This record gives sequence, C-alpha cells and structure tokens, in this order.
Amino acid sequence: MNSTQPRIHQFVAGFASGDAISQAALAVRDLARGLGAESEIFVPSDRIAPDMRSIARPLEAFPGSDLLIHHYSIASPLDEAFQRSAGRKVVYYHNITPAEYFDPYAPKLARQLRAAREKLPALLKQADAVWAVSEFNAAELRAAGAPRVSIFPLIFDPSRLVFRPTPTLPDPSLISRATTNILFVGRLAPNKCVEDLIVAFAWYHLRYNERSRLILIGSDCTVPPYFAMLRLLAHKFDLCDVIFQRFVPADSLTAWYDAASLFVCASRHEGFCLPLVEAMSRHVPVIARAVGGMPEALGGAGILYDELKPEEMAALWHRVVADQVLRTQVLESQNTRMEALLKRPLREEFTALVHAAAPDLPLDRRGKS
Repeated sequence: MNSTQPRIHQFVAGFASGDAISQAALAVRDLARGLGAESEIFVPSDRIAPDMRSIARPLEAFPGSDLLIHHYSIASPLDEAFQRSAGRKVVYYHNITPAEYFDPYAPKLARQLRAAREKLPALLKQADAVWAVSEFNAAELRAAGAPRVSIFPLIFDPSRLVFRPTPTLPDPSLISRATTNILFVGRLAPNKCVEDLIVAFAWYHLRYNERSRLILIGSDCTVPPYFAMLRLLAHKFDLCDVIFQRFVPADSLTAWYDAASLFVCASRHEGFCLPLVEAMSRHVPVIARAVGGMPEALGGAGILYDELKPEEMAALWHRVVADQVLRTQVLESQNTRMEALLKRPLREEFTALVHAAAPDLPLDRRGKS
C-alpha cells in the first residue's frame, strides 16, 4: 500500500433523507474522513433522492476503492460492481426483510428481496470482512456461510434531532400536548405491522382516552397498496384521530418526538430499528415487539412484548401513559441506555474494524474524532 490518501468508499442501494441505512452511510463516511481517508457514497443514479444528489454520487462515477463497504439489504446493480472491485471489501449487513411480507402488495419488490437472499452467500465469500448491525443479523450471516462476523450497530447521531423551523414547513411543535399522542416512526411497510397499531388504537381511543391521536410518520412511497390498506382500515374504525403524517424532514422530526406521550412499534422484522433509540433520546417511553434486533437496540430499556391482542396492547399503552410510577421506571431505564450509547467509542470501533479488513491501509489515527 502506498502512502497516498487511502480510499474508503461505500455502496448503498438507495439514498434518501430519513432513511436509516443512508444515515449509517453518512456516519461511516465521516468516520473514514476523520481517519484521513477519501470517502464517498455511491448509489445507483435512479435511486438517489433529488434533495440528496449533492451528497451521494452515482454508481457510474465509482473510481475504485482501497476498502469498499457494501451496505446490504436488497439486490441491486451494486452487487456486481462489488464483486468486480479489486480492493478489499466489506459486506455491512442491515438485514433482508422476508419477501413474504411484500408478496400481497409489491411482487416486484418481493422478487428483489428473494434475489438478495440468493446472492448473499456469494457476496460473503468475496468479502474480506463481514459486519452486522446486530447479533440478530450476525446469526443470519453465519447461517449463510460467513465464518466470522463483527457487530457494528447503527450509529445514533443526536445532532440530527435538533428542531430547525423553516419558512416552508409548518411547525409540528404546535401539535396539542393536551392530547395524548401515540407515535410511530418508520417506513409504512408490511413488516412494520402498522395495522396492529391502528386496531390497538381503536381500543385505546374508545375505551381509555378519547383525547388521543395515533401519529404515523414514515414514507408511504415504498408500498403504496399497503398504505392504501392502512387508510381504509382507519376509515373502517371511523378513526379521524389516526394521523398519517407521512415523511417528515429531519429538521422537524424532533418536534414530533417531543410532542409524543408514547412511542410504539409492532414490527415483526427489524435488523436494529434506529427510531427506538431516537425516541429514547427524546425521553419518550418506548413499547416494541420483542423480535429481531429491537431488543438489542433497546438494551434492556423500554418495554418489550411478545404477542398481545389489540385490547391487551391498548391496556398496556394506557398503563404506561397513566401510571406515573411505571412511566418513571421506563424512562429511567431508557436514560441509562442512552448514557451508554452516547459514550460509545465510535472512532476506536471503526478503526479496529477497518484495520481487521485492510491491515495495510494507512490511517491517520491522530485525526478528528
């Protein structure tokens, strides 16, 4: 390896504001640059959101890399480019959502997810290192043939949740705090089981608290038929207080967290679930299904459940909202978890991972943190 500036580039299948994998790539880019490396994010040109074109670069412009990090969650043209790349290579696994969730709503997307699982063993064989965002993901990789997997959880950047009002955006902090606001943040996709939240909210709203709202924040573009089903379901229950807020820019997302009385997630498949951490950072009690990487994200904090009937879930929501002793205990557990996350030695973690993948890469270990 010569002494010129090393190149640590990344592949991401799609790049958009608010997307967890896109955020992860930005955090990794900044860590790489802090080690003195040239670092860019390369994405298929038709998968870069218009407002992110100044940040991500098109795949066609990829110049090669000393270390290439492939954020893997779905099949894309990146897979072939990754295999052709001559430098050291890392598969960074964010999990592949089971295709069965999408079969009824988005057959094309389901085929891409199946293709991703079929390609995964071959990509792992060509990788010099394999990283996973959770032990849940690592177990899948070992089953797919990876002998060694390093855990590198998603990076939480607290500076992202800083409210910056703009003239073109309504101020979401104006939402009434006299109302009990039950919040979900995440893609409106079938694996998220948002319908479970709507049905539970019908019980909660009618039995416990008519001054309540269910606020659903997340893109409705991934699976439009699923979004349409959710709208119809809310209409069936005559729930005017189910608020489909859709996508919310990062500069105003924090105000929605701050207005929330409770954060809920009924997803049945998550590699990690960064919104759980975001909610904890804003002192919102969290209730989530105990599946996938979500127990790891919470790290013993919040409340996890296995299976609950809608009326049982509504009763749990009511307890956490109304029982101040329980609420305080939940928030204290979350504060302890956040203290540990914010003390995480990210630079040291990343440096060790890069060194293991590419021992000869010249890194500036005295650079910025």
